[in-house]
Amino acid sequence: MFIKKSALFVSLLLFVGIGCASPGSLTSDEITNVAGVVVTADYDRVPNAELHFTADDLRTTTTSDGTFTIYEVSVGTQTVSINTQSHGTVEKEVEIVNEGTRLQIQLD
Repeated sequence: MFIKKSALFVSLLLFVGIGCASPGSLTSDEITNVAGVVVTADYDRVPNAELHFTADDLRTTTTSDGTFTIYEVSVGTQTVSINTQSHGTVEKEVEIVNEGTRLQIQLD
């Protein structure tokens, strides 16, 4: 009887431990992909801008046409730190929504 209870307890611990540790334990509506563009106040695109989504500690750089794509960003309000040669470092608050987000980040 003791062996059956011990085996059941160990099985339960393994089930819970594996479920909590698996990367798939987040549901698809908690993270999403983000695409966007960084522009100046005059709507000129900004190439080579470094973006840092601080809550998730994710980083990317805009392409030569000012666009970017970043994956597995948490849904909700995020602070993005944008570093460019012409504007220095600028922080912006953005809203990330489920099922992909398109951003236009305008530098002042």
